[in-house]
Amino acid sequence: MSILLANLFLRGLPVQTNLMALLPSGESDPVAQRAVRQLEQQIGERHVLLIGASTAPAAIAAADQAAAQLLQSGAFSRVTLRQPRGDAFASAKALRYALAKPETIALLKHGELEQFLQDQAAQLYGPLGSLRAALLSQDPLFLAGDLISRRLAEGIDFDPSSGVVLLHGENKVWALIEAKSKTKAFDDSGNDGGNDEGNNAQSGPAPTARAIKAALSFAKHTPGVDALAAGVALHTDLASKTAKAEINRIGIGSWLGAVLLMWLAFRRVSAILFCLIPLLVATGVAILATSSVFGSIHVLTLVFGASLIGVAIDYGTHCFADSLGADRNWSIAHAVQQLRPALFYGVATSVTGYLALAIAPFPGLREIAVFSSTGLIAAYLTVVMAFPVLLKHYQPNTKGMRLTESIIKLYAQIPSKKYLVLLLIPALYGLSQLRANDDLHSFYTVDPELGQMEQRIKALFPHAPENQFFLVEGRDAEQVLQRENALLAQLNPLLAQQKVSSVRAISQQLPDMATQTRNIATLQHALAAPQYSAWLRELGLSETAINADRAALAAAKTIDVQSWLERDLGRGDALLWLGKTERGYASLVLLSNIKDKNALAQIRVDGVRFVDRVDDLSDLMARYRNLALALTAASLLAMLMLMVPRHGWRGATLIIVPSVLASLGALALFGLMGIALNLFSAFALLIVLALGIDYAIFFRESGEESHCAMLGVMLDSSTTLLSFGLLAMSSLPAAQSFGLMVLFGISLAFIFAPLARVQSLSTQHQQTI
Repeated sequence: MSILLANLFLRGLPVQTNLMALLPSGESDPVAQRAVRQLEQQIGERHVLLIGASTAPAAIAAADQAAAQLLQSGAFSRVTLRQPRGDAFASAKALRYALAKPETIALLKHGELEQFLQDQAAQLYGPLGSLRAALLSQDPLFLAGDLISRRLAEGIDFDPSSGVVLLHGENKVWALIEAKSKTKAFDDSGNDGGNDEGNNAQSGPAPTARAIKAALSFAKHTPGVDALAAGVALHTDLASKTAKAEINRIGIGSWLGAVLLMWLAFRRVSAILFCLIPLLVATGVAILATSSVFGSIHVLTLVFGASLIGVAIDYGTHCFADSLGADRNWSIAHAVQQLRPALFYGVATSVTGYLALAIAPFPGLREIAVFSSTGLIAAYLTVVMAFPVLLKHYQPNTKGMRLTESIIKLYAQIPSKKYLVLLLIPALYGLSQLRANDDLHSFYTVDPELGQMEQRIKALFPHAPENQFFLVEGRDAEQVLQRENALLAQLNPLLAQQKVSSVRAISQQLPDMATQTRNIATLQHALAAPQYSAWLRELGLSETAINADRAALAAAKTIDVQSWLERDLGRGDALLWLGKTERGYASLVLLSNIKDKNALAQIRVDGVRFVDRVDDLSDLMARYRNLALALTAASLLAMLMLMVPRHGWRGATLIIVPSVLASLGALALFGLMGIALNLFSAFALLIVLALGIDYAIFFRESGEESHCAMLGVMLDSSTTLLSFGLLAMSSLPAAQSFGLMVLFGISLAFIFAPLARVQSLSTQHQQTI
């Protein structure tokens, strides 16, 4: 399996690493779905670096070197440190009248032209006075400059001499670098084998993450310079490497453990090798089937798949367990024939449990269902079809049973009624303490170093957008902008109360067309007064410059949303505009540093909806957790009905009782240990149910050969416990939760399995003794 997985990565089979790909959209509304996808794509491609030093020149010099290194890496389509000032000013100059800020228009509407002109003159002696003076002839009222400065969030400075955006904090000046990756951060189709050669050298998150880390390291080695970075690629690359390492650890650990257990039981290399054949076939078929159905395979599916070892190897071990203590007349064909009903019902119940995962609209669970189901079916077919041919001349080990007699004797006595009664009280208490936690944040962990960097960046720049946003819809672009204005009017008090740090909307820069028209009319009327011309002459403007200013005002035009987004100034707002939708037009209003989410959710404006991606998915996961529990009950009933034709009602009931007790016991252990139940642990109960019934079936089908059945179940459960025990140690919370539930459940199913025919088993032991 390790070789197959190594080839999988080296040969470039598409491997998905995006945790969000495991989840459903959480939205039935196609417009909201599109908004979420657009936001996730933009955030996934955008990476931020902050280069800090004691002075602005030192920070800018270090940032220049870091930006050059990022460009040379070839991992980014765009690296922005110095803003394109010329183009921005040209765009702002053409639009300065239509997009004048509301405060300016309000002042002029009230006839306060004199006050307005005095305020503008005073600005010539302010911090940006030299820049204003240089642009005086082109923009005497500094309306274009004001439009540019409004693009910057509070707490951010723009260095006009260099064109670099600067932030201040931690007793340093920080230069901002924005980099857009060439590929999606979640695309791991380019494997990272530590080699940058070949067609896939620049695909996936690995090259992006390496380039960022190299730039950070280079900057930090400059005396007096610090560097920070944030971006999805850093998390995705680390998660991918961690998951791949866990695949190898779980796979190799399960292999070695299974080989050791089989050696202790069979003491024959040939038996071990033949037991591994169904596993190899199962793994290969599972990978091929999953990649064929879904076009790629998720790395978490491979982590779960690594634990398939403990299940797929079971079918072969039962055949060899049957050979222990047999006479020379034993044959593999006869053993397979005898075991076929148990093997068939075992794989049927296991596949039923796995396929139940596919009912929920979780892509990751569907992948796991296809992977595990096809793998188990392949393992079963290998045993029943290939073993009689491959093992035609296999000679049984006639002495093997003596090694397991004492263990089997103890094992058979464990599930007695008095022990069950003693366990009843703590089990009931554990069930009463069981709680659920479906918060999406609990399903992933953040690397401490990356988390610390992001917290520092957030403190320096508390304006980064969050997962929550407002979706604004209207019949046309004009109505969307008008509704944005109505929304902003309700958000302003929350901004003043610091319940949210900042808001970003297109209408903050681009008013609706009616407002633009009124702005132009107000400015044309107010500035036609003689005071304005006199003020310009006092500032030293020539008549040519004054006439040019009058002509520009007379020719002022409005601009629509699409034209705005094509301009240099408005290009950054493309993230906020959905454009034409199924219901008209739509836009996003982004929020930063939210402190009171409830206040935002209570805002009511026609055509406006508050979208909380995390809460929506958490609620969805809670609903499907309940569905998983219902599916477990339904699967139990289906498995019961599957058993009835062969075993009757009493026999079928005895077969499912161990799994029911094991499932309840596992839930009780979760409650006693304070482990929250979630979607993945709830779905794991399906696996506990299926495998527990599998064990019970072998006891029920074994007839007078219970010793062989017990040895087979011991080996089965031991390899399964080894696999899922390693899975329970995973650093991936979803895998860990799943593994813990299966670990607890299978342990108890192993103990309770003899209940399927406990009376005859005790009698047989008395006779043996």
